[in-house]
Amino acid sequence: MPARTFKQLFEEAEKQPGFWKELAIIELTEELVRAMDEQGVSRSELARRTGTSPAYITKVLRGNANFTLGSMTKLAMALGLELKMHLAPRGAATSWRDKLETRRLEDVAPGARTSQTG
Repeated sequence: MPARTFKQLFEEAEKQPGFWKELAIIELTEELVRAMDEQGVSRSELARRTGTSPAYITKVLRGNANFTLGSMTKLAMALGLELKMHLAPRGAATSWRDKLETRRLEDVAPGARTSQTG
């Protein structure tokens, strides 16, 4: 049996659901760590917010937890975030861009007007 190149091994791995599962876990945990860093949230604080233990949060951040949609949603909400999912054609490059909607005063309080001087 001839030796396979790294590229061939990688192409074979990409055909397996386990490859894509592990990639999704890495992406989720990286997003959680980024959000925690940005917000200054510790593992202990995230555990408190989710009603779990710091050991569970450590397990999550190492990618060793068995994630469900419920657990992913709970973690996101504990950081003031929403879980967003996207299905894309195989091989497509995906670029996320979050756009926060801002409300005008008129939308929040109909009939309210701002005074302008000039």
